[in-house]
Amino acid sequence: MSRRPDARGAQRGDDQPAGASRARTHVCAVDALEVGRVREVDLGRDALGRPRSALVLRPAVDAPVVAYLNRCQHLPIPLGPSSDSLLAPGGQHLVCATHGATYRVDDGHCIFGPCEGAHLAPLEVTVEAGEVYLAVPAGE
Repeated sequence: MSRRPDARGAQRGDDQPAGASRARTHVCAVDALEVGRVREVDLGRDALGRPRSALVLRPAVDAPVVAYLNRCQHLPIPLGPSSDSLLAPGGQHLVCATHGATYRVDDGHCIFGPCEGAHLAPLEVTVEAGEVYLAVPAGE
């Protein structure tokens, strides 16, 4: 999988060849994304039939919307059983419920835990006419 910077400077994984079209899914109105809350979005199933989801959030009122594949970089499992339980107090970090891997919400970088230094897989986010959309990566 190749990596390239996205608009925020974070690394974005490309799951498809250059020029391939991606499906996209509507998330919600941008104003419906509350700071300090994580919205989980169903992305269907991966190539092995496992459910996939995205974590979508606004790190701050004036910050762009960010989204990550809901998969810990230590073990390929969701970060937690509920999107409501993923944010650490203060809302600046996502925490994996299994082993405590702690990721910054603004760039997905793991700052603590068994995968320190790794990054959550970012997903491409677009906002059009006040609505948030995600590019849905191919099932891997």
